[in-house]
Amino acid sequence: MAVYKIFPTADATLYSRFPNQNTGLDEILEVSVKNDADSVSYLVEADPQAPSLTDDIRRALIQFDNEDINKIKSFSTGSWQAGLKLYLANAENLHTTYSIEIGQVYSSWQMGTGKFGDYPVTINGACWYDPNQFTSASSNWEDAYYFRTPGGGNWTGSLVTQSFTYKSSKDINANVTSIVQAWFTGSANNGFIVKWPIDVEISSGSFNALNFFSIDTHTIYPPTLEMRWDDSQYNTASLSVINNNQFVISIDNNLGIFKYDTEKYRFRVNARDKYPVRTFTTASIYTTNKALPQSSYWSIQDAKSEDIIVQFDTNYTKISCDGTSSYFDVYMNGLEPERYYKLLMKTVIPTGESIDVDNNIIFKVTR
Repeated sequence: MAVYKIFPTADATLYSRFPNQNTGLDEILEVSVKNDADSVSYLVEADPQAPSLTDDIRRALIQFDNEDINKIKSFSTGSWQAGLKLYLANAENLHTTYSIEIGQVYSSWQMGTGKFGDYPVTINGACWYDPNQFTSASSNWEDAYYFRTPGGGNWTGSLVTQSFTYKSSKDINANVTSIVQAWFTGSANNGFIVKWPIDVEISSGSFNALNFFSIDTHTIYPPTLEMRWDDSQYNTASLSVINNNQFVISIDNNLGIFKYDTEKYRFRVNARDKYPVRTFTTASIYTTNKALPQSSYWSIQDAKSEDIIVQFDTNYTKISCDGTSSYFDVYMNGLEPERYYKLLMKTVIPTGESIDVDNNIIFKVTR
């Protein structure tokens, strides 16, 4: 029932064609291959160190804070999963099927303050040649993997692959549990590298371009590391369970506005029969709270854009229950501040019917 989003502390794109340039403050992360078909020489007036052959490979680096990673380690007991999410800004010349690779960066690196259009170029952070700052036209990335131009970052361990079809979403949502697990067990956290497979990168005439929003995008689509784990509990105690599709759901304790630094808030679900059986009682039969069925889940939608921020997940967004009511926890510091969000719920009743509930339950996260 737990989903915790972490936002990056640093990101940058590495360019083989502009190997001494830092782009740490760009709004876009590029994951592209734009190799020339005939391998003719070219010159870039602003960059005398440019290589003489036309490989044009672009790889993205993304770093998440160690303190946040270690906090998640203390939270995520039992079964858990980590997902790296990047949101597509635009794409060019994609095939109907393709794959993107994600690796665990081996060397530490610095983001820098450059942008792609800087003239003269900014060299105070990671670039194709160097993880920290351009010093010479040779690679200071230890054991780098490259085509023609030395450098381009490095990685250790097995690469994670996400495959796409022409019908699938082009956002990256890759299962990087194996990489985060390596960080949990002592491997250095130097972030992720996102790239095309080597056979695509070394092919003359390759032209495949993916542009994703960066941490500096000023939109609601920065990269995120989404940690998901199951700490749900289901104990109805003396509560009856909803057993048909005629019911009403509300949230008893929605404050409406939450501070971004509110680490976790527990929403209490009030579920009752829409048409309760008449009984002889002095209390209102319309206030009798019931439990949602065990197969019940929550989701969060951006109220303005209608993008789903937290997806329904049968493993990791389960709705819990105790003797008081059904409930679920939301980590407010895993949501973008100064945005309105809508709570959605889904429940599967004993007949097997799945019922989606959208009662326009809105809340805002502020700084």
